[in-house]
Amino acid sequence: MAHPRETRWKVIARTGDSETGRVLRWEFDTEAEARAIVERLLAADAGGTWRQQTADASSPPR
Repeated sequence: MAHPRETRWKVIARTGDSETGRVLRWEFDTEAEARAIVERLLAADAGGTWRQQTADASSPPR
């Protein structure tokens, strides 16, 4: 009997540089929930600039 496949959406946000920055992580059951937090992060005034990272390294930052 095959087990149902579970999909989880992960969002990782990093602030600051690699030595002193913070990494925040979330996991969601749906793509809509994951996209909602991404949109909130991109819209937030966090004192810096957010940029999108994808598996496709050829994509330019937003």
